[in-house]
Amino acid sequence: MNIGVDAYYLYAEHIDGLGNYVLRLLKELSRIDTVNDYYLYTPGVAHAGYADSISSNPRFRLREVPGCVRSRRRIWLQSPSLRKQIIRDGVDLFFGGAEYFPLFLPKSIIVASTIHDVAFRVIPDAISLTNSLFYNLFFPFLVKRSDLFFTVSHHSKNEMVNYLNIDADKITVIHNGIDLQTFTPAKSGEKKDYILFVGTLQPRKNLVNLVKAFSIISRKIDDSLVIVGGAGWKNSPLRKLIESLGDPVETRIVFKGYVAGEELSRLYREAKLFVLPSLHEGFCLPILEAMASGTAVLTARRTAIPEVFDGAVEYADPHSPDDIAIKLHDLLRDDNRRTALEKKGLSLSKKYSVETQATGYLKAFNECAAAMPARARTR
Repeated sequence: MNIGVDAYYLYAEHIDGLGNYVLRLLKELSRIDTVNDYYLYTPGVAHAGYADSISSNPRFRLREVPGCVRSRRRIWLQSPSLRKQIIRDGVDLFFGGAEYFPLFLPKSIIVASTIHDVAFRVIPDAISLTNSLFYNLFFPFLVKRSDLFFTVSHHSKNEMVNYLNIDADKITVIHNGIDLQTFTPAKSGEKKDYILFVGTLQPRKNLVNLVKAFSIISRKIDDSLVIVGGAGWKNSPLRKLIESLGDPVETRIVFKGYVAGEELSRLYREAKLFVLPSLHEGFCLPILEAMASGTAVLTARRTAIPEVFDGAVEYADPHSPDDIAIKLHDLLRDDNRRTALEKKGLSLSKKYSVETQATGYLKAFNECAAAMPARARTR
């Protein structure tokens, strides 16, 4: 079967959570799939390491299609030149792993898309105006065109049924996975005095309440708060809050911006504690990455997080800075509790390998191939 893939993130300047999901999955699929042929569509290649690794399997072919407005993935995907190339390649199934895909593909091409969460419907005030316009005006057409869906948790599946009216039988749940060789625990003595947050800077990540909690306990602890993540939207309340704190609290809040590769792995494993009191998550890869790095996690008992991480994390009320502060302080002071969480998290993280994830997708792709007419499978 010929499988087309939105591989735009090979070109993106920064690889965000969706990009990591797509590229890690493609890298692992290229390692295990020796039957299907893949066509990876991108405006260009900025991440040669990923591109070389994926295309080392000769069945995985890169297709560079400049298209239109290449700096905007959702617009680039609708390029007429991209549609022509997909048809020219004889694609049987197109996989949109980051929710969007070329809308005007022929009906003969099966479309499978992954919807990671439905936060744009559950907490609409937490998304940007641009995203709101895309999700409310354009996204319904994508949902209608998609023949089958993937998602990353049973919680997200239930939200897709309830908020988007998608037939549950069309949705396959495959949990996310990570390369467990990339994220490894710290050696003895490597842990440092900082609390780590990783995520796009946007309202649903609940950074305002985390910063408030940090300010409450800042005089009782020596640890800094390190914030990693690309600029998002609606962050003026966060900026005003931090400016109002003044020294010395403000100087102990360190914004690293976008971080990737070995530097990110090091920040995970050297952190004393990872904190992400998010208001809505479909899965939450950063929590998994922190766990695999041997770092204890404080998060919120919201949406998919209890399903995925269960009792291997500590929970706080995301709406209460006081409760977050209490849990932060207790965990920072209690070495035994942190060690217990580190061990539980490390053990649980092994369940969510990218190999297990890719095997699930390959099984679903092969089931699609088996259901296709014989002429389509052999063309």
